Amino acid sequence: MVENTSGTLASRIAELEARLRRMKTIFSIGALAGLGILVVGMADEKKPPPQEITVKKITVVDDVGRKRIVLGQDPKNTQRKSRSAGVTIYDDKGSERGGFGTMADGSVVFAMDAPAGVGAPMRDRLGLVVGSNGSAHIMLIDNETRAVAKLQSDGKGGGGVQVFKWDMDKKKIHVKTFTYDGEKTETHNFGG
Repeated sequence: MVENTSGTLASRIAELEARLRRMKTIFSIGALAGLGILVVGMADEKKPPPQEITVKKITVVDDVGRKRIVLGQDPKNTQRKSRSAGVTIYDDKGSERGGFGTMADGSVVFAMDAPAGVGAPMRDRLGLVVGSNGSAHIMLIDNETRAVAKLQSDGKGGGGVQVFKWDMDKKKIHVKTFTYDGEKTETHNFGG
């Protein structure tokens, strides 16, 4: 017998989506405000303001000179899976905490990271991705960099919600997928 959790699951997904929308709005307002301050600071009363600014990178620093926002492209030797151009946000200790960017592999990503020193060295904890083929997903990741839940679309009309259970001793991951048509459970091996 399958327990009906769609009401609870649907409300949790709706709450996550609402939080992401709020965070994107706040992030966009902050980025636009930073750009506006930059443009106003460059204005001279004797000269009209520039109609366009072309730069390779803009770095916004806090009151002690620490970078907090970088608008630009990753260096060619980036440590990411694919080189990105966009906005990267840093915390008050100078650690990257997230960003929004288009990737060289054709995807677009909005990501948020755990603070430095919390959990595994790879600090990604929440990701919103649209792939180059139009597929999309929101993924929650724990402090050991294990997927916990994923809301996904395959770009062709399919998709659903996945939840994960990790069996570290047996090197297996159990995946339960919920779709409109029902649910299925799969087990996969991982590691060496």
